[in-house]
Amino acid sequence: MTIDPILQKLLASVPLLAARPAAEWSVRPLAGMTNQSWRVTAGDRDLVLRAPGASSQRYLSRAQEFHNAAIAAELGIAPALLYADAQTGVTLQPFLADARALAPEDFAAPEIAREIGARLGCLHRSGRAFQGVMQAFPIIDTYLGLAADARLRRLRDRAELIRVALEAHPAALVPSHIDPNPANFLLRADGTLLLIDWEYSAMCDPAWDIAAIVMGGRIDQAAFARGYGALPGESRLWLMRAALHLVAGSWTYAEIAGGNAAPGLDAMLERYLSDLERMLDHPALKRHLAVLG
Repeated sequence: MTIDPILQKLLASVPLLAARPAAEWSVRPLAGMTNQSWRVTAGDRDLVLRAPGASSQRYLSRAQEFHNAAIAAELGIAPALLYADAQTGVTLQPFLADARALAPEDFAAPEIAREIGARLGCLHRSGRAFQGVMQAFPIIDTYLGLAADARLRRLRDRAELIRVALEAHPAALVPSHIDPNPANFLLRADGTLLLIDWEYSAMCDPAWDIAAIVMGGRIDQAAFARGYGALPGESRLWLMRAALHLVAGSWTYAEIAGGNAAPGLDAMLERYLSDLERMLDHPALKRHLAVLG
């Protein structure tokens, strides 16, 4: 088989893969928004090889990612990494042939919503210490420092009241995934649910992961709460959800400006910013700010 030079170099750099001639590996690209991933198979080996995208290397710590992913694997909520290079960000892990990524509509299924809640509750209440701290407005300002336009700057200024409200009543930080979108959940044939892609993981306000779940799909909130346990207050979750629209919008713009040509980014950016504008214009904003004021 013919292998492009970049992939050839990757196959030679990972000891488990380099133990075989590159031509013996069957390689199939996998979908991804920021990273390049391939399913690589040979004999009884069925693996996922990942190389990070150049744009994300500007603001991610791979050492932090791998430390946190290892803890998540110990907790039984993430697959174990077989290889991880903190310098390059290259990883290797088993390909779970019996698993499928969730779609947004899966969040509406009560049994899946309950299990999502249970997985996040297990992580948040584990008492384990992740490396790194994630806060909404500092990371927004990081992304805006990489790339911003006038509309993003205006929205950041309008959202300042949300920053003040959230930071006036800080929550105890817990180990958090940070990006629990449907595609990062793998449902196995036996019903086990795993979380993958721990790139952004850090200690964080638990409201972040929960608000992100609400953004990611039409979650059955009653079933989710049964699995998770006691949730943060309604106003904290509403304001965090507004902040996460700005996080996602500023991240998307920074990725576009950084050369990420993945299809759909422009539409994603417009969706996040339009939704944020609606939330900033919504009468409920004043009420939720008052609750935390």
